[in-house]
Amino acid sequence: MFVEKFMQEFNTKPVIADGRDAYNFSAGPCVLPKAVLVKSAEEMLNYRGSGQSVQELSHRQDEFRYISENTKAEIKKFLQVPDTHRVMLQQGGATMQYTAIAKNLLGLKPDRIANLLITGLWSLQNYDEMKKYGTVNIVANNVSDNDCTRMVPPSKWKVDPKGSFFHFCCNETVNGFEQDYDKFPWHLIPKDMPVIGDMSSNVGTKPIPWDKFAMIYMGAQKNLGPAGCTVMVIRNDLIGKCADKDVPILCDWDLFEKSPDTYYNTPAIFPMYVTGLNCSYMNQMGGLAYYDQITHMKSKMLWDFIDSSDGFYKSKITDKSYRSRVNVIFRIHDGNVKLEATFI
Repeated sequence: MFVEKFMQEFNTKPVIADGRDAYNFSAGPCVLPKAVLVKSAEEMLNYRGSGQSVQELSHRQDEFRYISENTKAEIKKFLQVPDTHRVMLQQGGATMQYTAIAKNLLGLKPDRIANLLITGLWSLQNYDEMKKYGTVNIVANNVSDNDCTRMVPPSKWKVDPKGSFFHFCCNETVNGFEQDYDKFPWHLIPKDMPVIGDMSSNVGTKPIPWDKFAMIYMGAQKNLGPAGCTVMVIRNDLIGKCADKDVPILCDWDLFEKSPDTYYNTPAIFPMYVTGLNCSYMNQMGGLAYYDQITHMKSKMLWDFIDSSDGFYKSKITDKSYRSRVNVIFRIHDGNVKLEATFI
């Protein structure tokens, strides 16, 4: 009803720098394009002629519906989401979805088993939450096996066929450990088992094989927008299928989807709005293909420099095929604290 070609038209003429005073190179929150910040500032006091700030809008009025529908449309366009999946926007970050996934999907099979691949800090935290609600089968554990220096060989993975789903973190931010979808051992997962990916830190940097993923989710703040907007993309047939009767209200996907405009309670409108603006900007920059290309280019430059330093800069990850393209971790001179403090 309210969806337009682009949520906002931007001048996307490529520039080396956009004139900001400071750049943030941490994992998140991400640096937003100056054009997005300027536009959000312009509409801070009067959004689309409503006389209201975006932060004052009711989530039951047309101006909000415009933001919600166009933000979802821009995300769908940017991530090339097929019609078999739907985009949902909530709060609580990716962390709240640990609980939501368990309470909505463990009931898919009677044994209530979650297959979980542990590759670093975030999947380990996911394990701590999911085990509260069912049995967690640890497929492999890089943390305990090798301190996240390499991937446990797929030949040693243990996938329980009675599991309700298979979950993995696509890019472990802290550990700098990323999965390559082209080389991932999909054949080890039963074809009828939903695969779920936490893409908080690498979403929007490469194409997503939607025929493999039943659900992906992420906090927007690393690649898509500011903190406060959580994005879930869920296959349609999984919503309302087997949620536990005691699923918490804010984790109930079906309840949200059946609520007016798909929001049971008041959402964080401003983070959603800025996420929509930023995804609109990225679509006009060339979409996912453009960001896939520049991610490859930037990561190759940095990793080539590290590898050519004769060990002065060094990553603990021994298998280069799992080195993250977006969270490059390294130590200086075998962990020389003084040199690292100077570098920082």
